[in-house]
Amino acid sequence: MILSVAVQLFCAFHVIRSGSDRYWIFIILVFPGMGCLIYFLFVVLPDASSSYHGCSLTALAMDKISPERHLRKLTEELSIAETNQNHFLLANELARLGRYHQAIPHYRESLRGIFAHEAPMMLSLARAEFATQDFARCQQTLEDLIKFNPDFQSSEGHLLFARALAAQGDYVAAESEFKVLVEYYPGPEARIRYAEMLEKSNRLHEANEQYVAVVETAKRSRSQYRKYHREWIKIANEKLRQAIVK
Repeated sequence: MILSVAVQLFCAFHVIRSGSDRYWIFIILVFPGMGCLIYFLFVVLPDASSSYHGCSLTALAMDKISPERHLRKLTEELSIAETNQNHFLLANELARLGRYHQAIPHYRESLRGIFAHEAPMMLSLARAEFATQDFARCQQTLEDLIKFNPDFQSSEGHLLFARALAAQGDYVAAESEFKVLVEYYPGPEARIRYAEMLEKSNRLHEANEQYVAVVETAKRSRSQYRKYHREWIKIANEKLRQAIVK
């Protein structure tokens, strides 16, 4: 009973706030269960789907129900027209699903003809190569990207390059990249990645200095910054707590 009344009140409030036709209030009050259901299906749901937040929630729900719905569509489009763009879009969807090994051949197919050295496509390929732990190829792809696109700038690409070097054990070269990155990278991820590399090199004191810098920056920053980067800030705090315990 209480739940039914709460649903009625929610729907009635939505009618008033959204500016919907007032006859909906009559339907909601006279036919509590069915009226609320009809209003939700015909007004609330379409209204939510048209907003940015609503679209995000709808997309998230659809991903849970049918995670490969876009994949089927993109695969069909590629079978109809084997273009660079269709290969690239299919590769992106495979990467989104975590199927990087399958994405890589499509990224490479997209990098042909006039798109052979397209910077965003090359960066996407490098991401997939890193995800499959093919760090040497990731490094080579990023080096080729800069070779053929000398004016291209990407903090994400720069960080990926430093991580690829570190993953191959080339700590000296990686450190020179990380030292530049921490000065301009938008967010704490670069410092966290640098600190993780320092830990692997048994330079624990220097690693902790980076974690402290992340925490101190977060304290001085706005709440939006802390909310957006909360996962990285959480890592820094946990690492510092572990260091105290030790």
